Order: sequence, then C-alpha cells, then structure tokens
Amino acid sequence: MKKICLLIIFVLVITGCSVKYNIVINEDLSVSEEAKLTGTTEFFNNYYKTTKANVLKDNLNVYKDLLEENNYKYELIEGEIPYITVTNTYNKVSDYIDKSILFNDYFDEIKYTENGDVKRIETIGYNANNPDDPNRFNVNELEISIKCPFKVKEHNANRVDEKNNIYYYELSEEKDLKIIFEYDSSKKFNPNVKMIETIIMCVVIVVVAWISIIINKKKK
Repeated sequence: MKKICLLIIFVLVITGCSVKYNIVINEDLSVSEEAKLTGTTEFFNNYYKTTKANVLKDNLNVYKDLLEENNYKYELIEGEIPYITVTNTYNKVSDYIDKSILFNDYFDEIKYTENGDVKRIETIGYNANNPDDPNRFNVNELEISIKCPFKVKEHNANRVDEKNNIYYYELSEEKDLKIIFEYDSSKKFNPNVKMIETIIMCVVIVVVAWISIIINKKKK
C-alpha cells in the first residue's frame, strides 16, 4: 500500500509524465537512488491557472510526511521546466531491493541473487502503467540507469556509457523490456581495460604479420 501511496505524489495527470531513475552502486556495496520527475509542456498546460512549479509543489506538500517516514529526501527544482528529485540511500544492495519503494513499484517481481562475489538483479513484469488503477503513477517515459564500480558480467541495457560504466534501460509497455544486471564485486571496473586490450590486439597482429613476412622471405 505504501508503494502505491508514495507514487500518488506524482499523479498530476496521467499523460505527459517522465521519470529518470538513477541507481548508483558504490564501492562499499551501498546503493543510492534518485528519481527525477517532471512533465511535458502539454502536461503543465493542463494547469493554466498556476505556475508550473506550483503544480508540482502542491502535490509534493500532500505527501511530505510519507516520504520522510520512508527516509526519502525530496527537493523541488524551479525553472523553465521544474522537476522534483526524490533520493534515498541503503547500506547494501539486498536492503535496496527489499526497501526501495520506487524501484519495487515499477515491476511485478525483482529477483536478487548472490553467488559469492557475483550479484545479479533481474526484474519480471514491467508495470509502470495501469490505466485501470486510478491510484497509480502512469509513466509515459521511464529511463533507468545503473552506475557500477565493478566489472559487469551480463546486462541487457539499451545503451552503455563505457567510460563511466553506466547502463541505461529505456522501459515501456511496448518494448516489454526486463532488466538483467550482473556484476562481480571482486573485480573493479577499469575504463582503460578495453583500450589496453585493443592495443595488445594491434601489437599481436603487427607481430604476426611481421613474422609472416620474414618467413615468406626466407622461403624465397
């Protein structure tokens, strides 16, 4: 019930809403989450009698107690396109999976497994939209990013920032994409590894080519 109630905070209208949801796994295995919620021009035009910031502020004020009860911090950022940020931190990944109200509400089920240093997160059943439930925050655009300081063994992200080891998942009911994210906490991410591997490969190719040329000359 709390999961649904928390997301009512963002039910201003059921169209034009977008969420950027960022997950950061830290080196000490703690987790930080941040949701950035805003609306399109069409979204805010439904409230022509008040400012865009007040549209968000009025809804935020209703649920401040609930956010604080669940240890969430929140802030309204004013500007041309105002937005709300909601953040929280957890001591370990398993706590995050169990306690994150935001993340759990996007999916029917979240599987988290640990096999030694290998951790795996897998979601089942994307359900950010449910037009039959008036108490849900129906998300038109949902982008989830996972930033990890460790070597990622498996993922199905739509795109990857290889320099910073950030994995982006663009979710919608049409795409029906589930999240798969597996990493090894015993192996630190090194942005130079791929560069080193490429250099080594080039050196190997050059050496092999050079040896082949020498062998062919001797045969002649």
